[in-house]
Amino acid sequence: MAEFFVDLLDEFIEPSFLQEVRDKFHYGETQNSEFQIVAEEMFPLIRNEAFWERSTSCLQSVSGNLAETDGSDMEYGHREYEDVVMSLGAGIDSLQDNYSSQGMLSRSYMIEVLASEFLLRGYRAYNRYIENNTDMHVARYHFLGSEDSFPLDELPRLLDKMTGQITCNEAFCMLPRKSVAFVAELTQDEKVRCEGICVGCSSVHCPNKVAEDHPDRHLLARMADMPLTYGYSRIFGRI
Repeated sequence: MAEFFVDLLDEFIEPSFLQEVRDKFHYGETQNSEFQIVAEEMFPLIRNEAFWERSTSCLQSVSGNLAETDGSDMEYGHREYEDVVMSLGAGIDSLQDNYSSQGMLSRSYMIEVLASEFLLRGYRAYNRYIENNTDMHVARYHFLGSEDSFPLDELPRLLDKMTGQITCNEAFCMLPRKSVAFVAELTQDEKVRCEGICVGCSSVHCPNKVAEDHPDRHLLARMADMPLTYGYSRIFGRI
């Protein structure tokens, strides 16, 4: 287990990050003070509890099926796969539950959008980590339940490989709620790159791409009754 990406932590309470989130979710000037209060309450919890882990994957996509590995690096078509989890910790869940129990639904939702945007930055930080510390880069993310070759019922096995700080119930809901799990497909092929789950990706053909100018891009993460991709659903605790 590693501390959450250090280069991101201090960004959480920077005015530029908070303004970016406020703009994206259309918060008005009158809500700036409350937004700042929520961020400042979240920050020490994230600094103390957020973490991420990576491990050689227990899953491999081969002809549409899964194959067990012997624990060595996995390669298929010059690709390697690794399991990755990221979490902001249980303290954020407790803070959000406390807001909700007091009827402070506006603050509860502010936690939702701040946490989701911070986790989205975690994907890009993971990409940078792989490029800076290995001879490979991310070709694609695979979310369990989004592809036949990566079924959702493999989630407990993926989590069991890690330190045990993230668990899931029979409905595959992870705890802490602000956690994500995925299989990263890595490659040395410079022609194949995925720069993030969606934000900032320059590849128009990337299967994880959500166009930045798509008219529903902001709504994907905001509408409680809108069907979401598996990655967004995991971020928002919908699965």
